[in-house]
Amino acid sequence: MDDAVDILEEELGAPVPDGLTQLSDEQLLALADLLQDAKARGQEELQDGVEDSLNFVPRLMRGSVRKILFG
Repeated sequence: MDDAVDILEEELGAPVPDGLTQLSDEQLLALADLLQDAKARGQEELQDGVEDSLNFVPRLMRGSVRKILFG
């Protein structure tokens, strides 16, 4: 169980709340997977939103704006 708790804590970036320690290893790992998937979807949606917002920037300036935003 300690391995599953460690994996979940790594995904959370914080200690696992006491109530969650009552879950089985399988449930903890499933929760960690769900969190990882949600983070990935959030990053994708954020990237899509940033790209969509660049449509409001005049075409000739988009390259410069991308360089400023993304380095």
